[in-house]
Amino acid sequence: MFAHRNNDDGPVVILGLGRFGRSLATELTNSGVEVLCVDSDASLVQELSTSFDHIVQGDVSNPEVLWQLGVEEASRVIIAIGSHVEASVLAASAVIAMGVPDVWAKAYKESHATLLQQIGVHHIVRPEVDMGKRVARLIRNHVEDYLEFTHGFAVAAATPPARLLGKTVGEVNAKRPGLEIIAVQRGDGNFRNARDTDTLESGDLIIIAGPPTRVERETERD
Repeated sequence: MFAHRNNDDGPVVILGLGRFGRSLATELTNSGVEVLCVDSDASLVQELSTSFDHIVQGDVSNPEVLWQLGVEEASRVIIAIGSHVEASVLAASAVIAMGVPDVWAKAYKESHATLLQQIGVHHIVRPEVDMGKRVARLIRNHVEDYLEFTHGFAVAAATPPARLLGKTVGEVNAKRPGLEIIAVQRGDGNFRNARDTDTLESGDLIIIAGPPTRVERETERD
């Protein structure tokens, strides 16, 4: 089924082609990743047959179907059928049992996420919840973009709040151990590494990194 087997650059299987699965498949395909798309809806598979090189109709909750498709050969599997909890859990159980090294799943609600975690899914995403949190940060703070990693670390692109204007990057970083301005964009220019001597001005865009709560607090509106 696949040209590559079980490596970081190997094939990806996407189970479920709703809005989330379809968008993910499109982005990965456009990035040159080998993708196998599977959905139980024959009419949807037919509709998307010209969009993806490898797309098949099949019951994604049936382990026999997944074995027949060679899903165990994939380096990563994404279970994108979040609203159908039973099918999602059955698919996740089957994929984990196959020994796929990197399994992602979309969760519909908190109890669904808990079940997936107990099964052993490696990464659980809740796109609507995550996007809601992200947009709230963009609205509430001076933030243009925000990315939170695991293990308590976040990076934000933000306009400097008024209380930081006129201060140098060195002054700001020295007074905030563990929180650091790492890049600055001025005017229409590109981001560049921040220098201690850079004075923050109105219209600048900075990239600031550190613990999520501190990044949010530092970028709050005055």
